[in-house]
Amino acid sequence: MGLDNIIYETKGVSNKELSKALEPLCGASFMCDDNNSFRGKVYSDFVEAISGYDLYGTDEWGHEELESIVSSFDELIKEDKVDEWLTSYNKSNDNVWGIDYKKDEFMAFHKVFTLCMDNGWRINAWF
Repeated sequence: MGLDNIIYETKGVSNKELSKALEPLCGASFMCDDNNSFRGKVYSDFVEAISGYDLYGTDEWGHEELESIVSSFDELIKEDKVDEWLTSYNKSNDNVWGIDYKKDEFMAFHKVFTLCMDNGWRINAWF
């Protein structure tokens, strides 16, 4: 089963800063000129390992959940432990896809979740 996640207000978000933040991420089937989605199933376990939140449950996320997620990313960034965390995660059994996740993907999610939190945008899980 696939998973696409869409950042939205009451309609899909069209925002240049969001589009730039999403560039490093694997595109979803809804990719269009607005570039407001990413391939969630590729990143679900990755994001959950960082934050404890599963991308399959994004429909239930509100501001409080986004604050917690951003805080989890912030903690690794502030402690300068992103590279160390990525090296460990990429070699672990938790990395179910066996993908060598990169720092630009980590930072992209930090930016995307921060933009969603700051702008009141929601993320829709479409599967």
